[in-house]
Amino acid sequence: MNEMYRNVQSKDFNPNKPGFYKDIHEWIASVTPGDDERIALFDLGGAAEFKIPKTLEAEIHRYLMPYTLHPEGGYVAFISNGRVWGTSGAILTSDEKLIFDLSPEYDGQQHRMMTVDEHPALQREKAHNHQHLHGTAAVLTFCGSHNYFHWLYDVLPRLGMLQMVNVAYESLVMNPNPHAPFVEETLLMFGVSESNVIRTRDDLEIQADRLVVPSLMMNSHYPPCATAILRKFMLPSRDTTLHSPVRIFISRNKAYARRIVNEEDVIRHLQRYGFIPICLEDWTIAQQIQIFASAKAIVSPHGAGLANLAFCSKGTLVVEIFHVRHVVPTYWMISNHNELDYYMMYGQEDGTTQERFPGLEDFSVDLDRLEQTLSLVGLNEHR
Repeated sequence: MNEMYRNVQSKDFNPNKPGFYKDIHEWIASVTPGDDERIALFDLGGAAEFKIPKTLEAEIHRYLMPYTLHPEGGYVAFISNGRVWGTSGAILTSDEKLIFDLSPEYDGQQHRMMTVDEHPALQREKAHNHQHLHGTAAVLTFCGSHNYFHWLYDVLPRLGMLQMVNVAYESLVMNPNPHAPFVEETLLMFGVSESNVIRTRDDLEIQADRLVVPSLMMNSHYPPCATAILRKFMLPSRDTTLHSPVRIFISRNKAYARRIVNEEDVIRHLQRYGFIPICLEDWTIAQQIQIFASAKAIVSPHGAGLANLAFCSKGTLVVEIFHVRHVVPTYWMISNHNELDYYMMYGQEDGTTQERFPGLEDFSVDLDRLEQTLSLVGLNEHR
């Protein structure tokens, strides 16, 4: 899901399939002048520089190569008589055409984003239930919003966009989310009560007098303003009463995938350097924000908990450990947003077949390689 999103069409694309606009601009170009359909541009900020990670690795994945980003594409769309279809919350116009760049879908079997001609909204059947919302409904749906990273970076910054441009709305439409504690807690940080949220579902089509839909941060390659919005709304709510360690190791022992199989050995090794193991599942979001804001050094396998790097102070040391066949740039990007001191290393495969999706595989960490990385970082053992 974390792979960079690209608007692509497969080779067998059928132009006769009914009903879609590839992006918001194509829709706007089709609207009759004078209609109450428009977009308001949102400034995503100036250019951002992404620096190459520090590492002992001889080969750095192409996703982590340096580049300069000029953020563009930010907007808030206003769609009269717009519709929201299905659990993922696909955005449809008043004439029931899909707006593709606001309606990403993920193929969980092939572990990639769907192309426009694969989108299930193009083969949708008539919904069993319809709900009409009077007035303006803000829509913050995203197919991966159940994941903590995507909740933080593909939902909450868009809520912040609406508040920053003073958009008024009577209803708020979001996806269902089984992880209610982090949803409820973070919404309150933005001044929104869970009781005001309307949830999408498979057999429901929602229509409002007017939809207001912010652009997706994923489409803009997660610009620094996404991190800035999270810091603006969430840092003030951190639990400052919590006394947290300055060196932490983020454990995925309670996760269902991508765990470190020799984690106990890794923890014992890191404890010599004063690192304290932490399972983020044991802490509230306010406490997690405080833990990351207070940390001076963080070692962690790649995982959604590293979205909390958004709350770190400039110069915080970060060592991210990747499965060698699953390298995703999201937390390197956040580290660059906040000018963190970012290092990376690869873990070792654990003997599983290469047919399995590596993002779900457990892996091991070579302790000698970890020691060499800590030496490169310049950390000394605690005596």
